[in-house]
Amino acid sequence: MSIKLSKRLSKIVEMCEPCDTIIDVGTDHGKVPITIANLGLAKNVIAIDNKKGPLAACEENANLYMTNRDCSFKTLLCNGLEKVDKTVESGIIITGIGYDAMSEIIKDINDYNFKYLILSPHTKINEFVNLLKELNIDIVDHVEILDCKKNYHLIKAKHI
Repeated sequence: MSIKLSKRLSKIVEMCEPCDTIIDVGTDHGKVPITIANLGLAKNVIAIDNKKGPLAACEENANLYMTNRDCSFKTLLCNGLEKVDKTVESGIIITGIGYDAMSEIIKDINDYNFKYLILSPHTKINEFVNLLKELNIDIVDHVEILDCKKNYHLIKAKHI
Protein backbone atom coordinates (compact mmCIF):
# COMPACT_ATOMS: atom_id res chain seq x y z
CA MET A 1 0.00 0.00 0.00
CA SER A 2 1.42 3.39 -0.95
CA ILE A 3 0.49 7.00 -0.39
CA LYS A 4 -1.23 8.82 -3.23
CA LEU A 5 0.28 12.23 -3.91
CA SER A 6 -1.36 15.15 -5.64
CA LYS A 7 0.38 16.76 -8.58
CA ARG A 8 1.76 19.50 -6.28
CA LEU A 9 3.05 17.09 -3.64
CA SER A 10 4.64 14.88 -6.32
CA LYS A 11 6.49 17.91 -7.71
CA ILE A 12 7.76 18.84 -4.22
CA VAL A 13 9.24 15.36 -3.83
CA GLU A 14 10.66 15.47 -7.36
CA MET A 15 12.48 18.75 -6.56
CA CYS A 16 14.28 17.19 -3.57
CA GLU A 17 17.88 16.06 -3.82
CA PRO A 18 19.40 13.29 -1.74
CA CYS A 19 20.62 14.68 1.56
CA ASP A 20 21.54 13.25 4.95
CA THR A 21 18.55 14.99 6.56
CA ILE A 22 15.38 16.36 4.98
CA ILE A 23 13.02 18.47 7.05
CA ASP A 24 9.37 19.16 6.14
CA VAL A 25 7.99 22.20 7.96
CA GLY A 26 4.19 22.37 8.04
CA THR A 27 4.00 18.67 7.25
CA ASP A 28 0.25 18.33 7.84
CA HIS A 29 -0.54 14.68 6.90
CA GLY A 30 3.13 13.75 6.37
CA LYS A 31 2.71 12.45 2.82
CA VAL A 32 5.77 14.30 1.50
CA PRO A 33 8.28 13.25 4.18
CA ILE A 34 6.99 9.65 4.20
CA THR A 35 7.45 9.45 0.42
CA ILE A 36 10.93 10.99 0.74
CA ALA A 37 11.83 8.39 3.37
CA ASN A 38 10.46 5.51 1.28
CA LEU A 39 12.44 6.69 -1.77
CA GLY A 40 15.62 6.71 0.31
CA LEU A 41 16.36 10.37 -0.40
CA ALA A 42 17.55 10.88 3.20
CA LYS A 43 18.86 8.87 6.13
CA ASN A 44 16.92 11.13 8.50
CA VAL A 45 13.54 12.70 7.86
CA ILE A 46 11.94 15.19 10.23
CA ALA A 47 8.26 16.13 9.89
CA ILE A 48 7.32 19.34 11.72
CA ASP A 49 3.95 20.88 12.44
CA ASN A 50 2.74 23.39 15.01
CA LYS A 51 -0.56 21.60 15.59
CA LYS A 52 -1.08 18.28 17.39
CA GLY A 53 -3.88 17.03 15.11
CA PRO A 54 -1.93 17.15 11.83
CA LEU A 55 1.14 15.70 13.55
CA ALA A 56 -0.95 12.80 14.88
CA ALA A 57 -2.22 12.19 11.32
CA CYS A 58 1.37 12.25 10.09
CA GLU A 59 2.42 9.69 12.70
CA GLU A 60 -0.54 7.46 11.80
CA ASN A 61 0.34 7.68 8.10
CA ALA A 62 3.98 6.87 8.90
CA ASN A 63 2.85 3.75 10.77
CA LEU A 64 0.70 2.72 7.80
CA TYR A 65 2.90 3.67 4.85
CA MET A 66 6.57 3.81 5.90
CA THR A 67 8.38 0.98 4.15
CA ASN A 68 12.00 2.10 4.47
CA ARG A 69 13.01 1.02 7.97
CA ASP A 70 16.60 2.17 7.33
CA CYS A 71 15.42 5.78 7.45
CA SER A 72 15.02 7.54 10.78
CA PHE A 73 11.61 9.25 10.74
CA LYS A 74 10.89 11.77 13.49
CA THR A 75 8.03 14.18 14.15
CA LEU A 76 8.38 17.47 16.01
CA LEU A 77 5.66 19.69 17.44
CA CYS A 78 7.04 23.21 17.13
CA ASN A 79 6.88 26.48 15.24
CA GLY A 80 9.05 26.51 12.16
CA LEU A 81 12.61 25.34 12.67
CA GLU A 82 12.97 26.27 16.35
CA LYS A 83 13.81 22.72 17.52
CA VAL A 84 16.05 21.76 14.58
CA ASP A 85 19.83 21.37 14.88
CA LYS A 86 21.20 24.28 12.83
CA THR A 87 24.51 22.54 12.17
CA VAL A 88 23.18 19.47 10.33
CA GLU A 89 23.26 19.78 6.54
CA SER A 90 19.63 19.53 5.50
CA GLY A 91 17.21 19.87 2.68
CA ILE A 92 14.41 22.03 4.06
CA ILE A 93 10.86 21.98 2.71
CA ILE A 94 8.46 24.76 3.74
CA THR A 95 5.21 24.67 1.80
CA GLY A 96 1.52 25.31 2.16
CA ILE A 97 1.62 28.46 4.25
CA GLY A 98 1.26 32.15 3.55
CA TYR A 99 3.91 34.80 3.05
CA ASP A 100 3.81 36.20 6.58
CA ALA A 101 4.35 32.87 8.33
CA MET A 102 6.91 31.66 5.80
CA SER A 103 8.92 34.87 5.85
CA GLU A 104 9.03 34.67 9.65
CA ILE A 105 10.40 31.11 9.43
CA ILE A 106 13.08 31.90 6.85
CA LYS A 107 14.26 35.27 8.17
CA ASP A 108 17.10 33.47 9.98
CA ILE A 109 17.51 30.65 7.45
CA ASN A 110 21.15 31.56 6.80
CA ASP A 111 21.89 30.46 10.38
CA TYR A 112 21.09 26.90 9.22
CA ASN A 113 23.34 24.57 7.25
CA PHE A 114 20.90 23.93 4.44
CA LYS A 115 21.83 22.28 1.15
CA TYR A 116 18.64 23.48 -0.54
CA LEU A 117 15.19 24.85 0.19
CA ILE A 118 11.88 23.84 -1.39
CA LEU A 119 9.41 26.65 -0.76
CA SER A 120 5.80 27.28 -1.70
CA PRO A 121 4.26 30.39 -0.21
CA HIS A 122 0.54 30.66 -0.83
CA THR A 123 0.53 34.46 -1.00
CA LYS A 124 2.69 37.42 -2.05
CA ILE A 125 4.93 35.48 -4.43
CA ASN A 126 6.79 38.54 -5.75
CA GLU A 127 7.50 39.80 -2.23
CA PHE A 128 8.76 36.36 -1.29
CA VAL A 129 11.12 36.22 -4.28
CA ASN A 130 12.47 39.63 -3.24
CA LEU A 131 12.94 38.39 0.33
CA LEU A 132 15.04 35.48 -0.93
CA LYS A 133 17.23 37.94 -2.87
CA GLU A 134 17.66 40.06 0.28
CA LEU A 135 18.77 36.92 2.13
CA ASN A 136 21.31 36.14 -0.65
CA ILE A 137 19.47 32.96 -1.54
CA ASP A 138 19.43 32.03 -5.22
CA ILE A 139 16.34 30.61 -6.91
CA VAL A 140 17.46 27.66 -9.03
CA ASP A 141 13.98 26.52 -10.08
CA HIS A 142 10.55 28.16 -9.96
CA VAL A 143 7.56 26.31 -11.34
CA GLU A 144 3.86 26.97 -11.27
CA ILE A 145 1.60 23.95 -10.83
CA LEU A 146 -2.15 23.81 -11.37
CA ASP A 147 -3.54 21.28 -8.91
CA CYS A 148 -7.20 20.90 -7.93
CA LYS A 149 -8.05 24.12 -9.79
CA LYS A 150 -5.54 26.15 -7.76
CA ASN A 151 -2.18 27.57 -8.87
CA TYR A 152 0.83 26.85 -6.66
CA HIS A 153 4.33 28.29 -6.94
CA LEU A 154 7.14 25.89 -6.07
CA ILE A 155 10.57 27.39 -5.58
CA LYS A 156 13.87 25.56 -5.18
CA ALA A 157 16.60 27.75 -3.74
CA LYS A 158 20.22 27.49 -2.60
CA HIS A 159 22.94 29.69 -1.17
CA ILE A 160 24.41 32.10 -3.71
